[in-house]
Amino acid sequence: EQPGDPPSEDEQRAFVKKYETMKAESEPGTVLLFGDAMHLVHQNEPGDCWGDPNDPPVIKTNSGRKRLNILGAYNPADHSLVHLTGEENCNAVRVIEFLDMVEKSYISAPKIVVFVDNAKYFKANLVEEWLTEHPRLHLEPLPAYAPNLNLIERFWKFAKEQLVKNTYYEKYKTFRAHVFRFLNH
Repeated sequence: EQPGDPPSEDEQRAFVKKYETMKAESEPGTVLLFGDAMHLVHQNEPGDCWGDPNDPPVIKTNSGRKRLNILGAYNPADHSLVHLTGEENCNAVRVIEFLDMVEKSYISAPKIVVFVDNAKYFKANLVEEWLTEHPRLHLEPLPAYAPNLNLIERFWKFAKEQLVKNTYYEKYKTFRAHVFRFLNH
């Protein structure tokens, strides 16, 4: 999949260079993370399959009314994940809860940089106010329409393949338990 209006190759290369420079020149102990939200619906997502048109396969599914909203930060240095997962919507208050969790997860880091997309909740006034009170943590915007530059997107794709592609959970609590077990391990 490719976004409809991706940044030019030059813009993407400039971001990668900026990231590599930050990594090389940051104060020792600085943590660089890639953050984003993912929304997992309690519903079977059919994957690629072949079916006889005269006898099409029947796929069990749910109503899709329940979902888990996950805010995550991936650390490419040690392949760890910090996440805040629940039924609550992603909004400024939830982002602040998440950023507080990230900050506590890296208590000894002199600086924490989280590369994020341009979602409104990352730019909300409440979030900006919170960030001024927590100068160790900084949100760095990714180029617009460039999910390929956000390393957590690869993890989200893998998570969806493992958790909802061709997988039916009759009960929401079973789905939720599998998601938490996957994210925590």
